Amino acid sequence: MKKKIIAMSIVIAFLVTFYVQSVATAYTPVPGITITAWTDKAQYAPGERGKLKISILNSLDKPVDISEIYIEYPWFTYNAQGEGAWEGNATITGEPLATIPSKGGDYYTEVEFTVPNDGRIAGLSSAEWYTIRIDVETSEGKADDFPAGILAMGTTLNMAVVDIDTWMTIMTAAIVICTIILAAVIFLSTRTPKMSAIAPRAKA
Repeated sequence: MKKKIIAMSIVIAFLVTFYVQSVATAYTPVPGITITAWTDKAQYAPGERGKLKISILNSLDKPVDISEIYIEYPWFTYNAQGEGAWEGNATITGEPLATIPSKGGDYYTEVEFTVPNDGRIAGLSSAEWYTIRIDVETSEGKADDFPAGILAMGTTLNMAVVDIDTWMTIMTAAIVICTIILAAVIFLSTRTPKMSAIAPRAKA
């Protein structure tokens, strides 16, 4: 019985870990400069559009210039079809792109993207689903390989993305039912059966 309780606890812990996801990531690649990036949704299906939001905070006692922001999505690849080109990346440049004031100054931008629906996501490993690479060139140095979170599921996992709310509702109901049944089994197994009293027969 104890093994059943432990197994049920492990299943519940796994489901909670899967359902609760953080899409925001903070990073301090250059001392005094904090980069935070997140997406407008936690999950995306193939063909769906989304927004990557980037925020940069300057805690230094001097202004900081940003000259370039380079973004590389999980589906970044070279497409030799036609003229050939790298796809799945974006570059924002300026001279400078922005000057962040000192001691609490910040910079914010949004970049739109579209998750491909041609099978590139289906071929990615589970670790690669979450990785957006961001490089930021500043006057204080280059902040490279900054990872931002994204969950772009492959075509084989569309049910987990599109119907995640329905799926989690069903799983929650199933867990509640199983818990009630388990509690009932434990309760009944701990009860001591009572012997019914038999009245003696009267002598003839």
